[in-house]
Amino acid sequence: MNKENTNQPHQLKIVSLGGFGLVTKNMFVYETPKDIIIIDCGIGFPDEEMLGVDLVIPDISYLKDKKEKIRGIILSHGHEDHFGALPFLLPLLPKVPIFSSQLALSIVERKLKENRIQADLRQVDRTRTLTLGDFQIDFIQVTHSVPEALHIYLKTPYGNVYHGSDFKFDWTPIDKTRIEVEKMVKASQEGVDLMLSDCLRSEREGHTESEQTLVEIFEREISRAKGRFIVTTMSSNISRLKTAIDVSLSCGRKIALVGRSIIEIVKIGRELGYLDLPENMEVDSRKISNYPDNKITLLVAGSQAQSGSSLDRIASQTHQDIKIKTGDFVVFSTDYIPGNESSIQTVIDSLMRQGAQVSYMDISEDLHVSGHGARGDLSLLINLVKPKFLLPIGGGFRQMKQYSLLAQIIGYQEDKILLPDSGDMIGVAQGRAKVIGRFEARNVMVDGLGVGDVGNVVLRDREILSREGVVSAVVMLDKNRMQVIQEPEVLSRGFVYGQIKDGKEILSLAQKEISQIIKNVRKDSSVRGLKIAIQDSLEKFFYRTTGRRPMVLLTVIEI
Repeated sequence: MNKENTNQPHQLKIVSLGGFGLVTKNMFVYETPKDIIIIDCGIGFPDEEMLGVDLVIPDISYLKDKKEKIRGIILSHGHEDHFGALPFLLPLLPKVPIFSSQLALSIVERKLKENRIQADLRQVDRTRTLTLGDFQIDFIQVTHSVPEALHIYLKTPYGNVYHGSDFKFDWTPIDKTRIEVEKMVKASQEGVDLMLSDCLRSEREGHTESEQTLVEIFEREISRAKGRFIVTTMSSNISRLKTAIDVSLSCGRKIALVGRSIIEIVKIGRELGYLDLPENMEVDSRKISNYPDNKITLLVAGSQAQSGSSLDRIASQTHQDIKIKTGDFVVFSTDYIPGNESSIQTVIDSLMRQGAQVSYMDISEDLHVSGHGARGDLSLLINLVKPKFLLPIGGGFRQMKQYSLLAQIIGYQEDKILLPDSGDMIGVAQGRAKVIGRFEARNVMVDGLGVGDVGNVVLRDREILSREGVVSAVVMLDKNRMQVIQEPEVLSRGFVYGQIKDGKEILSLAQKEISQIIKNVRKDSSVRGLKIAIQDSLEKFFYRTTGRRPMVLLTVIEI
């Protein structure tokens, strides 16, 4: 794939700040010479090597000298991998208006309030074209696992682009959403130079099933519950919550909401008419013991086994109100986010040990239907929109490749399908789309309250600490005579002593190693030189005696 110079003024440039070839961390910059709009601003999740990292967010350094050009941020729907980075990035992009559907903005507003951030939130009108500088923007309603999901059709002086974020063709949606197929056809008639399309399920044949199919599945599962019926799913999955609530109410069960995110999303769903939960059928989770177990359903936050979530605390027996008991029936109605499988399995094991019966994806694949379209859905969108060029997004490279092979079956030439690497920049001009260059993109890691503080060096240190442990040595030194005032103190944490039976023995030998180094040092040596010698000698000593390389932290107190 040829990569040309980015310094071409008469074109539309497209940059993925979260990186192409990734499922999460969605954030796309559309840039003309005069204006910029941003589509989505999502979080990603750390991999196993990112020890202690909570979240990963897009790197917006590309926008550092372009902020005056930004006309708005458009959110495709209300999932955190599409809006969750706003609390971290919005303070760096002040006064930029945010456009989306009513539901997405309601969810975002709650998130921003938690972080005490004010924002200019503007609800879009799907019946009107929104103009932001060089961009004329039409919104197309599609179906997904959250209502009011949008595709975005951009018309610019340099070319037209269809941004097809997460979707599937659900013709019988539980939330009664209507897919605006006629707008897809209209976009095709006006001309689409490039379509960015969700590709996450491009490996799956056929069409993704409707959310409606889960009603029967939930009726089957609830009939197996002799005691409390406990459901966990992604908190933002309003359609799944609706299914659980409706089936439970039809079986005469009252509903208890467990976890702040579940409580908040149900409140929003009620206000907007997506959830019908009568007040007399809702039970405070602190009072569920007042009702027979077979008359209660619990909707619990924490389906990904997030540390500290309600489900995690229930599984670890630290939840103040809810304890698992024999007869409880737990349903995991969710996909596993990559990297969370081990934590989820640990929670399932713990729930089972406490006497619960657990139904989950590995034994009941029909407990969840995806919000993403399979090959039949993807090919239908291609044939409706008829773009000249295609660019798969929202999946890993293997899914991008399968999307490319699917498009070639439909009739697209391979050179009409872009498979950019993370950091590639796309140019659209004169009816063509191609990779025109690269920019530097990096992971910005969120660790507690710190944003961007954790880098490769910190991760490397954490990896060493987790594997090898740490040894701390404190030396009281008379710097005039270069002699120790008292015997050095050596402590260890997380350090495995290998074949040496007595851990105190090796620390005692380390103390003698330090004393010997100081004894042999020249009187005119510098303290800095002495520190280097001690550090080097201790590292070699521990490797020689144990075969391990603990992190050595040396403190020299000069008297």
